[in-house]
Amino acid sequence: MAKKKKSPKKTNAIKVRWIRFPKDATANLESSLKSPKAHAIVGGIRSGKSSLLELLGSKHKKIIDLYGSRDNEGLAWLRSPFKDSVLLLKGQSAKVDCNCADVMNTIDVKLKDLEKYKVVISVSSFYSRIEEEWYSISKFFDKLWHRTHWHEPWCVLIREASNLVYSRLSLGETQQMAKSYMIYVIREMRHCGFALVIDTIRWHSIDIDLRTIADYTFIKAQGIEGLPRSLRFVYRYFKPYGVMRMPVNKFIILSRHGPIGFGSSICPPWHKQEKENLLAKFDIRTSYSELPYNAERGFGRVSDYEHLRIIKARIETGKGMEKLAEDLGRSSKTIFKHINVHNNMIHAVGECDRCLRVGSPFAKQLID
Repeated sequence: MAKKKKSPKKTNAIKVRWIRFPKDATANLESSLKSPKAHAIVGGIRSGKSSLLELLGSKHKKIIDLYGSRDNEGLAWLRSPFKDSVLLLKGQSAKVDCNCADVMNTIDVKLKDLEKYKVVISVSSFYSRIEEEWYSISKFFDKLWHRTHWHEPWCVLIREASNLVYSRLSLGETQQMAKSYMIYVIREMRHCGFALVIDTIRWHSIDIDLRTIADYTFIKAQGIEGLPRSLRFVYRYFKPYGVMRMPVNKFIILSRHGPIGFGSSICPPWHKQEKENLLAKFDIRTSYSELPYNAERGFGRVSDYEHLRIIKARIETGKGMEKLAEDLGRSSKTIFKHINVHNNMIHAVGECDRCLRVGSPFAKQLID
């Protein structure tokens, strides 16, 4: 009688060992990923942030991957275990031809459209300009708040946290308003049933309020800069050179409740390799129609998106030209000029063409 073959030994994708307050720690991180927690990953370039981010995301039933790098690394989900249920988000100016997934305009997507997909992906090549990407995803993000009830958490992946701030600036918000929105996202998304995984190169690239809200913070290799002053206590438990030159599969983990640990993670087999061209790999073809004017080829040195920022700030704050110029980092002459152009276009043809190109709700609204 033939011997019964042994089933392959299962390995944990993420292993953690707690060294401070181990009795109080949630040692089983896998179980914590079944609830809408917030996770932050901090590390230098090539420290393994993206692979850990994808691994954390893959523990959830649905993944929404936003703000990818310029090499379209998010497309690697098309060869993951979720590959048969993928939605690609694109800008209005882009045409995306592919046979591997469904495609929709980012601005047109509704919350109910997401329910039938396991992975929703947005990558940079699906937008004609970075301003369009930021604007479109920011408008998409606002729709997530309509999830008023849920049975299982969905996971939102944000590659490089500062992109969330930049996207709000594309809507015309000030720096302070954008940061406030980012903090609000981290604090309130869990109430809508969204887990968050955010990565960032520098600890201080994310606001202190955000850092204290994250349930778990994963520290990857820090390079020669080392840990900031607020995290120097970690050196009581780990050698500085070890933190500086940590292998890509290693990390230090901090719980919001005090426990400290260290661990290791595997690289997902579908993760993008450095020199891969994923557009060619999946036979995805892109083309672009006329773009909104940008700072290089448009009206002076002000893009359509910044024009919107000026108009929105004037309408919502009512501040004078000098104060707006100070807040927005432009001259009062530029502020005055764009308000006049906006009003003149409405008087002449009934709407401002610059506002129309970026989908502004103020395209027909005159400014005092």
